[in-house]
Amino acid sequence: MCLQMSSHFLSYASSFRCVIIRAALIQIDLQKTKAEAIEHILKMLKKASSSDSDIVCFPELWYSKPITNFEEEFERIIYAAEENNMTIVPGAFLEKIDNNLHVSCPVIADNGRILGRQFKLHPFGAQKKAVKAGVKAELFESGKFRFGIGICYDIVFPEVARALVRKGADMLFFPSRIRYEGIKPWHMYVQVRALENRIPIAAPNVCGNNILYKGRSIFVDFDYDNKTDIASPKIVMGSSVREQILVLDIDLNSVRRIHRKRFQDFRNSYDSL
Repeated sequence: MCLQMSSHFLSYASSFRCVIIRAALIQIDLQKTKAEAIEHILKMLKKASSSDSDIVCFPELWYSKPITNFEEEFERIIYAAEENNMTIVPGAFLEKIDNNLHVSCPVIADNGRILGRQFKLHPFGAQKKAVKAGVKAELFESGKFRFGIGICYDIVFPEVARALVRKGADMLFFPSRIRYEGIKPWHMYVQVRALENRIPIAAPNVCGNNILYKGRSIFVDFDYDNKTDIASPKIVMGSSVREQILVLDIDLNSVRRIHRKRFQDFRNSYDSL
């Protein structure tokens, strides 16, 4: 058993070293303007910082108009990462880069530096004609853990999560914007991707009293039985209409141990089956 000691993840039990990260998933309502949206995001970040979170993740397209310079247009959010010593996965935006429009997720380190961007690998619906798909699943490092990002529809394709876990991800984030009709299958995809890779997944959604989006953000972690080698999903789920901050402590050593054990049973190749 590990006893949590500090805000930044170290605790010990006898000679066993346990590394804990605290992740926050933020479910938010849509705002009418960029100024209103940014002010609202900053308020939510302040609330998340009070829970001593190491990393926070927002939904996809909480601001849905195209942007041309994230670093300038959202500099207050970048500053908030440094001010609160917190890594921010700010969701995903329509971002124009080198004359191409992407659904882009910039990642902000806890020192305010942009670690990189994950582009949506599988544009959905009308996005297919408007945006350029990403071609690589990026791995990001923050403090003592590594994580990967898929964006919304990317959760449907098992290869995305598998590629990120094989690269060494300890946790996956899937910022999403899911219509209420799709929430049930979306939850199934998230749980299956987590279970088949034995990796925690955080998937935030937008919410509110609108007819299209009904929240139900989802966090999946595991309870693991060493004796039976069974990992049982441990699920935290958001409201259908209320804004919420869902917080979960992740035991990285446990995560690494159980997905390493699962991957030992994988064949080198399945192409011949």
